[in-house]
This record gives sequence, C-alpha cells and structure tokens, in this order.
Amino acid sequence: RIRKKDAHMDLHYLEYIIEIAKCQSISRAAEVLCITQSTLSQYLSKLESEIGVKLFDRQRNGMVLTPAGTMYVEASKKMLQEKQELYNQIADISKGQTGTFSVGVTPHWGSMVIAEIIGKFKAAYPGVTVKIKEDTAEPLMRSLQDGSIDMAIMPIVDNSSVLEGSLLLQIEPLVMALPESWVCDKPKEEIGSEFPHLAVEAFKDKPWVLSRGDTTIRKLENQCFEKIGIKPNVVSSLNSHMGAILMAKNGVGGTFVPLSCAIKTEGVRFFMPVPEIHWHVVISFKRDYHLHKSEKYFVTLVQEHFSEKEKKNDVRNEITLG
Repeated sequence: RIRKKDAHMDLHYLEYIIEIAKCQSISRAAEVLCITQSTLSQYLSKLESEIGVKLFDRQRNGMVLTPAGTMYVEASKKMLQEKQELYNQIADISKGQTGTFSVGVTPHWGSMVIAEIIGKFKAAYPGVTVKIKEDTAEPLMRSLQDGSIDMAIMPIVDNSSVLEGSLLLQIEPLVMALPESWVCDKPKEEIGSEFPHLAVEAFKDKPWVLSRGDTTIRKLENQCFEKIGIKPNVVSSLNSHMGAILMAKNGVGGTFVPLSCAIKTEGVRFFMPVPEIHWHVVISFKRDYHLHKSEKYFVTLVQEHFSEKEKKNDVRNEITLG
C-alpha cells in the first residue's frame, strides 16, 4: 500500500534506477549522473527498503535487474516518456516556444550538421533546449529503441536496417584515400568531376587504416573486402575521418572516408573504390513519437542541410589540409 508521504514522486529520481540498470554499476551510473556514489547507493537502498523487494542482484560481474527491477525500470521509462510528452504538448499550446527534445548524432554528423543548423534553430526557438547525445550508430539505434533519445541522425549500412518512420537524408559514397606514392601513375581527378574509379584489389598487400569495429563505416569496409576475398592488413583503427586521411598522407596506410570528408590534401589521392561502397544517412525517431512544432522545424532544417549538401557534392572542395 502506498503511504501518504510517498504519494508525490519526483520523477527525476527514476532516472537513477534506469542509469544503474544501463551501467550495471553504481559507481559508473553515479559518474554519468554527476552525483556521488554514496548518494546513489543510499537512494537505492532506501527505495528497495520502501517497496520491500530487491531491484538488483549484486553479482561479481555487475548489478543485474531482478524480475521486480525489470518491471520497475520499464514502468519508469514509460512514466518519463509520458512526462516528456506532456511537456511537449504544453509547449505546443504556447506555440512551441519552450520545451526539450533529445537528438542522437554520430561524431561526424554531430560536428557537421548540428553546428550548421543549431544557430538558425535557436533563433526561431530560443526557449527550446536540444539535448545532444554523441555516439556511434549502433548504440544510438538501441537508445531509440529503449526511448532514451527522441531522434537520431546517423549512417546505416542499407535500408534493411532502418527503423519504421525514418527519413532518408542522403545516400553517400565512400571513397578511398591513398598515399600518393601508391598511385603516382594513376590518372588524377579534375576539379568538378567525380573521382577516378580504382580496384581495391590492386592494394591487397598494402596496409590499411580502417574505422573502429563497431561503426557503420567499418561494417561497409569489411563487406567490401569480403566481396573480393581479401583479408586486409589493418595497421590502425580509429574513428576520425580527418585522422585517417592524415595517416594516409604520412604513408601509414590507405583508408576509406565519406565523400563529404574528401578534402584535397597534399600527399593523398582520392578514388572511387571498385566495388563501390555507399552508406545511407537517415534521421530516425523513437517508437510512436509525436513531433511538435519546434521538432518539425528542426527536422526541416536537417533535411534542407542535406539537400544543399547534395547539390555541392559534384564540386570538389578546394580547401587544402596541410
């Protein structure tokens, strides 16, 4: 039975239990929540004492939800989602001038898209807070599925992995960035033209700098090598396109980058790989999510950004990476 003093529940504290379940650790959850470990531990102990049941089993490899804990976390997520929906509906009544929504972005799109559109968005909706979560595509997909973020801008391998209701923003090719010494006898691209095509197989014995194993681009790189029956000699893995290009410049190895990152760089040549590789850039939404005024405007800005970017893709960037 709920006691009178418990009738008012601060929904903010529900996030504590959700974060412990996600991290499977009080210490890691406390770091994420920016509170002390003792405060979080005391809150959990008090909560378990009040409801009369354990929410977590303390095991050697971490804290695992009990059946009761699983029910509590699922109910907490629903309550927080309903709270956010209510706030958004109230914001709509006030012409969308206040409110909060969360957007997941990969490191690449976080710097390129959000930086381009956030100023225009804040000029139209100064009272609306946009919470940004930066991660790779796979964790962002899980965050959408569990409702911890509202939408995400991310690259996916192909349309088969897209969430229902997603909007396709762009199909972008990946290009090879190779040390110039590898290809000094190959034809160069001309300004305003596409990059020359070149077989990946021609460099089967060369070293490669590829993306991290949990990224969309690494999945596509692996697919490319599998198609031609090659096991690449991977000398480095990193999640920075500019860093990979600089490694190619210094002769560390060849790499793949999105076309939008193919900036003219001394000592590096870019080619369209054979077989060709493309990724699909989408904006996806959590299940049953209702877009409000400010969010619709945000999505429109994202679509306009990619539409404008698509028009510029045929023009080679003249910036030199020194």
